[in-house]
Amino acid sequence: MRRDILEETFRLLARHFDLFTMIALTVWLPGHLVINYLDFFATSKGAADAAARSFRVAILLEGVFGPLVVAATLAALLSIKQGQPARYLAAMRWAIILWPRLFLARLVVSVVVLAGLIALVVPGVILLVRLAFVDALVALDGVPLGQALRISNALTDGRRRGVFWTGGFLFAAVFSMAAALSALAGLAEHFVVQVLADCLIAVTQTVFTIAMFLFYWEARQAPVPSPATAASPTPQT
Repeated sequence: MRRDILEETFRLLARHFDLFTMIALTVWLPGHLVINYLDFFATSKGAADAAARSFRVAILLEGVFGPLVVAATLAALLSIKQGQPARYLAAMRWAIILWPRLFLARLVVSVVVLAGLIALVVPGVILLVRLAFVDALVALDGVPLGQALRISNALTDGRRRGVFWTGGFLFAAVFSMAAALSALAGLAEHFVVQVLADCLIAVTQTVFTIAMFLFYWEARQAPVPSPATAASPTPQT
């Protein structure tokens, strides 16, 4: 586990919490309003049917609009690392431009990882680690998808254990907090409380994008030449 990556991840999240919150809630505030409306108010045959419908909506939102949040977060992180002002509107404009490419990239990676998980859990996790930099390569370096898959595999070499354990720690931390918040919100049984809890959980999930970006940035700055070190477009304000 990379303690330095974890420390910088939380430092960046705390220092730019307002920016990352606005980016995440651009998608997830309306998203969780819809999801929780279905849970609380929509006519349903039963609680199980309502939960299943809400789950399908959540998966749809994550699949279609999740890349928009990731792209905007990556654009903001790039500006921060380059010492430039990171602004919400600039990040969102850049995310809209990047969305089609990142949507396709994440779809392909999801299919590849799912195939590995179906075969066995371990191959799926290995593929997930090896392809951890695909988002950044496609979004920030403009690398074609096929090439991004190969470059990510190469750039993670020597860093895979760190990526795995750091990602695992963040998953455990976010999952634990999400479970606690969901339990507390469930006690209130109130639409607004549940939406607020879900939105807070969505913001905390930004740590995954930040941490993987920091690993990518470290690999990108390494002295070993790589196609990924091509000049990256900088979001314009």
